[in-house]
Amino acid sequence: MIFCFSATGNSLYAAQRLAEATGDTLIDIGEALRGGKYEYDAAGDERIGFVAPTFAGTLPGAVGIFIERLRLTGAGGRYVYGVFTCGGSDGFEPAALYAMLKAKGIGFDGSYTVVMPDNYIVWSDVPPEPALGAILDGADKALDVIIEAVKAKKPGKIDERPPQMLYMPLTEVSASKGTGALFADGSCAGCGLCAENCPMGCVTVVDGRARWEGLCTMCFACLHRCPARAVQHGNDTQNKGRYVNPRVRF
Repeated sequence: MIFCFSATGNSLYAAQRLAEATGDTLIDIGEALRGGKYEYDAAGDERIGFVAPTFAGTLPGAVGIFIERLRLTGAGGRYVYGVFTCGGSDGFEPAALYAMLKAKGIGFDGSYTVVMPDNYIVWSDVPPEPALGAILDGADKALDVIIEAVKAKKPGKIDERPPQMLYMPLTEVSASKGTGALFADGSCAGCGLCAENCPMGCVTVVDGRARWEGLCTMCFACLHRCPARAVQHGNDTQNKGRYVNPRVRF
């Protein structure tokens, strides 16, 4: 089985390629969080994978919370690995996953890293073409190597350093309290896609406009996948590009 968390499709694309090559079942962490599903049996599986993006040099908050709540049986003797997508470096993410799995008594055979287009547009912008295509081509080549390693159950990178933090803390977003920078501008059509895509269930549509209330993992699925490009993060994302991995199947 492959546990995957993805907002813009980079990690989902990696997980889909792994699933197609291995025949392993793909499990969406966002859907699991929304549905409160944390019990899984790996007795019939050869491999257990965790595929996720890098947030602030570690695991996304949504992934950390999922692993904390995860009740996984039949994992003994299985090949357990991680694949991290990032814009440059995975930071302490391999150490964080190793530490979290070890705390649950789950073995770990190592991790792999894939450089994908950086899309945290609070700090930058989406890479332009042809740079975008070159990054994606490089990611495909890296995935070719990773897939063969996973199929052969080869050991990956194991980082035993104490991680600076296990996962990126969640951010309180509340329209009623005036906290958080996410909002929908006047082009919001109230379609509700942002609410459907939110792994934490903190987006609703009120009076025809998206509204944020709750704890947010700052994955920006709502922002990048809005068909009207109506979702903004303060003044940081105005007039910037939006990104969805063009090779993924949602």
